[in-house]
Amino acid sequence: MMIMENNYFSKLKVLDFTGELGPYTAKMFAGIGAEVIHLEPLDGDPLRQVGPFYKNAKTPDSSLPFCCYNSGKRGLALNLDHADGQAVLRRLCASADLLVESFAPGYLTQRGLAYETLSAKNPKLVQTSITPFGHTGPLAQQVGSDLTCAAMSGFLYLAGVGHEKPVRSPDNQAYRMAEAYAAVGSTIALFGAQRSGKGQFVDVACIEAGAGALENAAQFWDLEGKIRRGRGKEAGTATIHPCADGYIAIVAIMGKNKVMWTPFVEWMKQEGVEEWEVFDNDKWIESAYRESKEGYDTFCRVFERYTMQHDKRYIYETGQGYSVAVTPVSNGKDLLENPQLKARGYWHTVHNETLGGNVVYPGAPYEFGEIRWQQGGNAPRLGQHTREVLAEHGYAKQDIDALIKAGAVYAE
Repeated sequence: MMIMENNYFSKLKVLDFTGELGPYTAKMFAGIGAEVIHLEPLDGDPLRQVGPFYKNAKTPDSSLPFCCYNSGKRGLALNLDHADGQAVLRRLCASADLLVESFAPGYLTQRGLAYETLSAKNPKLVQTSITPFGHTGPLAQQVGSDLTCAAMSGFLYLAGVGHEKPVRSPDNQAYRMAEAYAAVGSTIALFGAQRSGKGQFVDVACIEAGAGALENAAQFWDLEGKIRRGRGKEAGTATIHPCADGYIAIVAIMGKNKVMWTPFVEWMKQEGVEEWEVFDNDKWIESAYRESKEGYDTFCRVFERYTMQHDKRYIYETGQGYSVAVTPVSNGKDLLENPQLKARGYWHTVHNETLGGNVVYPGAPYEFGEIRWQQGGNAPRLGQHTREVLAEHGYAKQDIDALIKAGAVYAE
């Protein structure tokens, strides 16, 4: 396979001034070869305080989320409340292609760092701002979190079943969705700048990213007056069931598709499942019966009698053999051992010199035909590359020393 060493992205210079919200956007650019500098305040990126921590030892460099989302980047600690620190950001932006930041709306403007100022000497600069609710509208100035963004976007409610309380996906899924959209939006703006010579401000709101993940929930209400939630209690229609070593998910039928149900019945018959005959009845083709208490309870009683006797892998392989859409519900251990992910080289084990041990990282969410994705070096220590980066941007040693002494920047 030909590798495109000098691809367009390897020439990009990206500034990443994000914290708990935003780092994955710049990480995606680092993975395809862009030069990414992670900027953080003098007291450190807040993500450094987020666990889990390497070997449960909480240090400024042991946050595994920080290690993951900031690998492949260099680091510079910068004080934006200091006039000289503000001047440093302006100089960095003068030669950058993309600035990714997650400050509250108005924060940079109040410090003389609005997009118009940052792009004054560099009209091609693209600035992507990732915030909970965006820079306009009645909620723009509201403080948000991943939980509030998931709740207000409808993502939280959609995960529940029936009249049960809403269910939150673990970790920060609303943030990650916004970051993925931000990477796409940034790329579009960068190509626009390449063609027109003019960059732009890209406004990414977590609430909109979450709303975009709801599929047709809003349309269900608009067209049918129904509040859509999960299908957790419609027998055999995207239901989850226990097995000997965890859980499996099954879609044995959708709507009135008997062609889906027939292979499921044959599977149960050939496996000799006790009472399999109850499934051999056209009443199961009607969603009303599958949604009834009798239908759901009957399905669970018969099917789980079978699943509890076998492990996830057996159920998956056997069900797939009958063309039934059944799959294991994977946990972290399962993912690390997943043969498909192993075959594609998804997991990357990298030695971290600062931590004195190996860290396993997830790989890219895609594979290219000609662009090589790279894990890159370990996440930077606080101020690790401050002197190096400033020197590259024209600062003499005595100027760097003066900036450090004044508290405008920090270098280790």
